[in-house]
Amino acid sequence: MESLALTGGDLLIGSGGLQTVTGAAKIRQDIALALGENYGTDPYQPGWGSVLPQYIGEQITQDVPNLVQAEVNRVLQQYINNQQAQLKAASANNQTTTLTSSDIVRTVNAVDVAALYDTITVVIRLTTMAGQNMVVSRTVS
Repeated sequence: MESLALTGGDLLIGSGGLQTVTGAAKIRQDIALALGENYGTDPYQPGWGSVLPQYIGEQITQDVPNLVQAEVNRVLQQYINNQQAQLKAASANNQTTTLTSSDIVRTVNAVDVAALYDTITVVIRLTTMAGQNMVVSRTVS
């Protein structure tokens, strides 16, 4: 499945027009966007986004790394659930899915978080259904 390519929040334009991303690049872009966008601000997908931005500038207590970890896990699970729902809907309607094995998260191998006063850094290691290992990095500040 293709998505429009973004760089720094702007559409990426190349010699042939708007650029797109698929596979690991799409997963990386989707998850990074979800982690950085405030939860509930997308009128078309009200469950999209995360609460990570609310921790920026707050006192970092012992609980914050665990809360950040839980929020990252919630975002990842929602992403995987959405993929599974797309596959199920296509199957139920006898349609071919637009997702390829490179577009689908098979496993989340590790999630590392670091929370400072003004920055949260997240590093996620995933494997796609195609067997590709990949890393998603996002810094929220």
